[in-house]
Amino acid sequence: MNTISFITANFIAREVGWAITEGWHQGNNATNDYFRSIDTFPKRFDALLKEIKQLGFQTIDLWVAHLHWAWATKEHTKIANSLIAKHRFQVASMVGRFGATRLEFETACQIANAMEVRILAGTAPFININRDEAVAILREYSLEFALVNQQEKSPDQLLSKIGYDNHDILGIAIDTGWYCTLGDGIFDAFEELAPNLKAVQLKNLISSESATTSCYNKGCVPIQKCVEKLKELRFNGPLSIEHYPFDKNPGEECRQNLDLLKSWIKE
Repeated sequence: MNTISFITANFIAREVGWAITEGWHQGNNATNDYFRSIDTFPKRFDALLKEIKQLGFQTIDLWVAHLHWAWATKEHTKIANSLIAKHRFQVASMVGRFGATRLEFETACQIANAMEVRILAGTAPFININRDEAVAILREYSLEFALVNQQEKSPDQLLSKIGYDNHDILGIAIDTGWYCTLGDGIFDAFEELAPNLKAVQLKNLISSESATTSCYNKGCVPIQKCVEKLKELRFNGPLSIEHYPFDKNPGEECRQNLDLLKSWIKE
């Protein structure tokens, strides 16, 4: 049975008043700054979880800007775990960028262990630099890494970045939004990547020429057909709802996406 989760990066524009004007980095930096201080972290993290809970979600993918390996202390993770338990959340994965050096990558793994998370989904330049060493670290911490596609236009381009072995540890997290330019080719990609698929981030875009996300019943990505294909492939891993407009609160549309996704899974 698939778990359905809310990627907390959907709230990237939250700390800039739902008005990002300078790109992703603006929201990323503002979020890190907002959650970094241990003095305000408990109240602010609690409010974040409460807002997501009110949308009907029981599982989250924790974006690193909300608990970043570069600044999170043992006290941060202790508080985060306590609040996650308080709101009866599960954490399906941590998502984001996990470091370009051994120290950064291992620190990210330590935070994941502290949060009892098994999957890191995103990018990790250190894996490209020293794959064998990265695999050894992942095994030491009992973690799996799922590379999220971005500019790659084919399954081969993705697989070449994680290598063709150690697939119990290294795999893929498909982002359907970035794959939308493939048209019907996205379904072939699902089939080819199925043996290596650890997670799916279901994202819609308003058009194939835009990076602006959309709710599921609009846009250019055939989300329902993607879900049908995953069911056909018997994929039972986590499905993440991803929708992060720069100019508005996506909460209500994420609630609608959740209802739609539940109905499609049941069909």
